[in-house]
Amino acid sequence: MLPSFAADGFLPLGRYSVSFEEAESMLVDAVEFQDSPTRRTLWEGLDRYIQRFFALEDAYLDDARLIQGVWLGGSFVSSKYEPRNIDAALLIDVEAERAVRGNPGSKWLTSAFKSRDSIREKFGVSPLRIGYHRVAHVFEPERFTPEERTYFTERGVWDDWWQRCRLPDQEARSPSEQSAIPARGYLEVRL
Repeated sequence: MLPSFAADGFLPLGRYSVSFEEAESMLVDAVEFQDSPTRRTLWEGLDRYIQRFFALEDAYLDDARLIQGVWLGGSFVSSKYEPRNIDAALLIDVEAERAVRGNPGSKWLTSAFKSRDSIREKFGVSPLRIGYHRVAHVFEPERFTPEERTYFTERGVWDDWWQRCRLPDQEARSPSEQSAIPARGYLEVRL
């Protein structure tokens, strides 16, 4: 069952796993958003953005996936009628990424995250990259490689951030101790 927005306009606290189609149904096709001047266009931009990764997968990878997950948060994952962009964190499989690098079209793997402003302008997406690693020894952090440690740090940072709300009376809109208490949910979109 898809989560519903709470009275404050956000999802209840937590990470909700949904398919791409379920996310579209909830965030674009829902009755309250059908006449939104931005939601459909932003969603189509997200789809075009993700399709660029799928094209690289189709061209250079057999069974591997470049994107292991997409986390959506921010105003697009709220009851805001007219969000300006889609905040997305992509979990990029570093082994698959290495297999694709050096091939024609692979510069996308860098440019997709290099200039958030240009990507937001072209696709309506404000992307973040989390380098995904398969780690068998999760309960033995002393064995983590530097890349694995970075992965767990980035994953934890963005999991924490997507559950925060900016405080309206804060001068700075950056994270603070006052905004650290989890206050909203976000979506993990399965592709």
